[in-house]
Amino acid sequence: MASVNVYDLNYTDAFVLGIKNYANFKGRASRSEYWRFMAGMMMIQGTLEVVAILCKGVGLYNFESIIDTITLLVTLFFVIPNIAITARRMHDIGRSGWTQLISFIPIIGFFIFLTYELKQGDTCENSYGERTAYTPITATISQSTGLEETPSRNKTGLWASLYLFFNPSYLVIPSVIYYGMVLTPMAIYSINLRFIA
Repeated sequence: MASVNVYDLNYTDAFVLGIKNYANFKGRASRSEYWRFMAGMMMIQGTLEVVAILCKGVGLYNFESIIDTITLLVTLFFVIPNIAITARRMHDIGRSGWTQLISFIPIIGFFIFLTYELKQGDTCENSYGERTAYTPITATISQSTGLEETPSRNKTGLWASLYLFFNPSYLVIPSVIYYGMVLTPMAIYSINLRFIA
C-alpha cells in the first residue's frame, strides 16, 4: 500500500491528517490538503461563533460566554497544526516554512502570501520531499485503504459555497479585538478563504 501522501484526500481525511501531523514541520502538503484542512478548521470555528450568536440572540448570556471560551480554546488548539500545515504547504512550492511570516507585513503581505497559498505545488521532488496528493482516491482504492473517495470538483464547489454562506468570518476581526489578542495567521487564513471561492 502506498503512503497516504500520494493520495488526493477528501475533507475529512485531510483534516484528520492535519491534526495527526500537528507538530510535523517537515515534508510537503498539497494545495488541496492545505485548503481542505483550513476549511475544516474554519467550519468548526464558524459553527461555534454561530452558536454563540444564537445564544446571545435568545438571551442565554451565560452559555454565550461558555461558547466564547470554548471558541478561544479551540482557536488556541489549532495554532500549532495551522503553522505546521502552512510550513508544509510552503515546502510544497519550494519555499521555506518561514515564508509564512510575510503575512505579518501590513496589507501587501496578505496578498503576497495569498498568491503563495494558491500556487500549485512543484510537480516533481524538491528539496523538501516527494510530490504529494497526485492520485485521486477511487472506489477501488477507497476499499483497500479505508480512505474516503476524493471529492469531485462539483462537490468541492458545493462545500466552498456552503462554507461561505454559513461561516461568519466577518466576525474574525471583532473576535480578535474582543479577546485582546494580536491578529494571528489563523484570522488571516479565515479571511483568505473568502477570496478563493
